[in-house]
Amino acid sequence: METFFAVLYVVVLIGVVLLLMMMRERKVTRNLTSLAARTGLRFRPSKENETGVGSSVEGEFQGRPARFWTYATGAGKSRTEWVAVSVRLAVGSRLTMQLKPQGFGTKGAEHFGAKQIEVGDPRFDGEWFIRTNASATCRAALLPEIRERLMTARLTGARGMFTIENGAARYHEAGSYSSERTTARLELILPLLRDLAEAAEGSEAALPVA
Repeated sequence: METFFAVLYVVVLIGVVLLLMMMRERKVTRNLTSLAARTGLRFRPSKENETGVGSSVEGEFQGRPARFWTYATGAGKSRTEWVAVSVRLAVGSRLTMQLKPQGFGTKGAEHFGAKQIEVGDPRFDGEWFIRTNASATCRAALLPEIRERLMTARLTGARGMFTIENGAARYHEAGSYSSERTTARLELILPLLRDLAEAAEGSEAALPVA
């Protein structure tokens, strides 16, 4: 009898987990489908994407290739799910840039030798840890209006990292598109990335990366 109840418990537990996963995936599909409709992009279910990438939304946004997608790192208890959005720069960009919110992790990175740059705006420099392969080009790309929008994103919940690398302006954070709040936040970040990509191209044209 005890064996029967133990097996029943396991079966019920597995069933509950599978049901929760299905419900979560339905929320992701609903939120991304709505996002695609609002942005004029196309929803792609996970089965159409490469292995390891979940459902996505992609297409052209204001003349540039853009994409929302999900991925995971780690395994087991250390597995982390991420949401990301990116906008492509012009072909041939060599600029790399990372902007992380200042915090315990960035202080530890500094302690172990990570170098950051400052743009000369005390309020902005106090909130962001910035690394780049071209300091002057990076500073030129972070125009006052771009900095203000990054600050607004930070104050409204953006806790992830902004990057420019491999020819794309990108933002990613731990989370899921099953959350309407997360989906809305990344939707608002899309035009910021588009303008950051344009500013980066302009700064790189004026101050080429060595």
